[in-house]
Amino acid sequence: MPPPNTPEEGLVATNTTTLALRPYNGESATTTLDLRALEYEGNIDENLICPICRVPFVSPVITACDHVFCHKCIAQAHALNPVCPVDRLPLKLVSETRPAPKIVLNQLDNLSVRCPYWLRGCSMIVSRSLVENHVARYCDKAPVPCPHPSCDKTVARKDISKGCLHYDVKCEYCDQVRQKADLEEHQDNECPNRKTECVLCKAEYVRHRQDEHLKDCSEAETPCKYANFGCARRIRRKQLEEHARRCEYRVVGPVGEQLVELRAEIVALREKDRLKDRRIKFLENRGFPMPAQSSPEPVSDISLPGATSANEESAPYDSRDQYFLSLFETMESKVERLSSALNEVEGRHSMMLFNESSQIKDQLTEIRSTMGVLGMHVRWLMNFRLQERGRAGTSSPGISGSLSSTQENSSDSNLSHRLSDNLREHPPRL
Repeated sequence: MPPPNTPEEGLVATNTTTLALRPYNGESATTTLDLRALEYEGNIDENLICPICRVPFVSPVITACDHVFCHKCIAQAHALNPVCPVDRLPLKLVSETRPAPKIVLNQLDNLSVRCPYWLRGCSMIVSRSLVENHVARYCDKAPVPCPHPSCDKTVARKDISKGCLHYDVKCEYCDQVRQKADLEEHQDNECPNRKTECVLCKAEYVRHRQDEHLKDCSEAETPCKYANFGCARRIRRKQLEEHARRCEYRVVGPVGEQLVELRAEIVALREKDRLKDRRIKFLENRGFPMPAQSSPEPVSDISLPGATSANEESAPYDSRDQYFLSLFETMESKVERLSSALNEVEGRHSMMLFNESSQIKDQLTEIRSTMGVLGMHVRWLMNFRLQERGRAGTSSPGISGSLSSTQENSSDSNLSHRLSDNLREHPPRL
C-alpha cells in the first residue's frame, strides 16, 4: 500500500493544479482559489489595490488612460457603462486595454497571504504566487476527495490515511450525531458542551483540546529546563524561569546545550557523507552492463537503478521511485529559479523600454515645438515680403512698365539682401 497522498502505480493525475509529488490514492482534487478572499499580511501599497473591488489586483489590465483594474472588475463595469470607471472617458475594452506590466505582477506575487484554511488551523503564511501550490500539495487542512472509491465526499488531507470517515458517530460531550469527518469541527465550534474549566488555572478551554491547553497552562507542572542534565524537580510553569535562575544545574546547562547542538551537527554531517558516498558509488557504476559479443543471448533492455540486485547496493536511493522523485524535485526547483530569473529580466526590459520611450516622446515634443516656431517665423517673413511689395507698387504709379519692373526687381533684390542681412544679424530664437 503506498503512503498517504502518493499516487498508486498506473494512476495519472487529472488536474493540472495538483502536482504529482503530493497527490493521494484516487483522482486529483479540483482546487480553485478565490484570490480576492485571501487574508493579506502587513500593509498593502495603495497603488496595488483595484479601485473597483478594493482588494489587490487579480489578473490586472491597464487602460489607454493609464488606469489599472482587475480583468474581471473592468469587464463587469464596462458591461454596465462603456467608460473608464476613474476618469469617465469612453473606453473600448478590446482595443484600449492590455495586460499590466510585469513589474506590477511581480509586486502582487510577493504579497504575503495567509493560507485560505487558516480558520481550520493552518498557520502558514506564504507569498501569493505560492498559495495555490501550498493548498494543492502541502496544506494538511485542505479538503481532498475521500480515498474510498465509492465515496464522493471530501476529507482533510491530514486524515486521508485514516480511510473513509463519512460514517455517523455520537459526540461524547452532547450526544449529537455527526459524521466522523465533521466531528472535530463540531467539537471546536458547534457543540454546546465543548468548553470546560481547567481545574488548575480556572481558565476555559475546549474539551478535546485538553492536551494543547496543558502545554500552555501556567499552573501545570513541568520538568526543569535542565532535566536532561540531572535536575529531577517538577515545578509549575509560571515559576519555571525563577527556578531556572536558582537551579543547581544551571552551570552545566549552556555547556550541555552546546553539546546537543554539536551532536545534531555531527548527525547531519554523517547523513550528508552517507548520501555523497551512495551517489559516488552510483556514478561509478552508472554504466549498464552489456553482454559480450560471443554471448548468444540478445541484448537486454537498460535496467534502472534498483531494478537488479547488482544495482540495488550502488543506487543512491532506496528505490527507483525515490530516485525519480528526487530528479523531478530538482528539475522543478531549477525551472522555478529560471522562471524567476526570466521574470526579473522581463521586468528590467520593460523598465528600460519605458525609460527609452519616455525620452523619445520628450524629444518628439521638442521637435514639434521647434517646427512650430520655424513655421511662425516663415509666415512672418512671407507677410513682411508681401507688405514690401505692396508699398513698392503704391509709391510709383506713373512710371512706365519697364521702369516699374526694373524697380521691382531691384526692390526685390534689396529686400532679399535686407532680409538675409537681418537674419544673419538677428537669427530667430528656437
